[in-house]
Amino acid sequence: MSAWLSVDSDDLIHLPSNRGHPNRSSIPMPTWKTEGYQASQQLLEATDSFIQWVDGGPSVTIFLIAEQLDCPELTKRLQVLLQKPNVLFACHGWGHRCWSAWPENIEEFSEMLVAARDRISAFAGDSWRPWFRAPGGYVAPWMSAPLAAAGFRLDSSVNPSRWVVRKMRGHWNRVIQSMEQSGIIERPWLTTILGPACGPALRIYPFALLASRAWKRHSTQISNDPESTNVTALYWHILDHRRNSGKWKPPLSKSK
Repeated sequence: MSAWLSVDSDDLIHLPSNRGHPNRSSIPMPTWKTEGYQASQQLLEATDSFIQWVDGGPSVTIFLIAEQLDCPELTKRLQVLLQKPNVLFACHGWGHRCWSAWPENIEEFSEMLVAARDRISAFAGDSWRPWFRAPGGYVAPWMSAPLAAAGFRLDSSVNPSRWVVRKMRGHWNRVIQSMEQSGIIERPWLTTILGPACGPALRIYPFALLASRAWKRHSTQISNDPESTNVTALYWHILDHRRNSGKWKPPLSKSK
């Protein structure tokens, strides 16, 4: 099976401890839309390192937060990435609101999807793909119908681990079933026998130990077509590239 590589564009402000979650966040976020975003220096530096890594590297999809196009300095870097033939863009929401942690709100979620889709697709052009990842992995069954209505064909929000099942107040199979019933392809993230293997798990002990080995094993072949190909979804954050003095790389197979 091939691996599908993707990165999330989250900045420090987008951590649920900072913004987007009703209970965990220190900064209130009453609505989905935010304006005037400015990237942190950490994200700008990490994006520079990511650009170097991706140049001539494997295919990768960037799940972009729409509000980030407010920032000229970050947008300049995204335009550089837009010229790379191995880079695609997809949707990570507008302002990183953790939707399933809040009460069900189909109307606002649908409005957000359309706005974020239109903004990111207008920027990305031919590099746009109608794929979605729920901010923070906070996804629920009720979100599938609005995704389908907004023209999204694929979702990659499910982290099928017992450690995070409480995020969607039930079992991940309910989300997967709902997506399938709405005609949405679901690509869950890679896990290990220990638990999560993507995103923060790449740097959190003890998950990182097994995650690194699993990534190397599953990344001998890379695909940029998660719709028609059954793939293993591997994802990390652009911010990871600021680690190790900007020299960090995802733990892929040495052949990559």
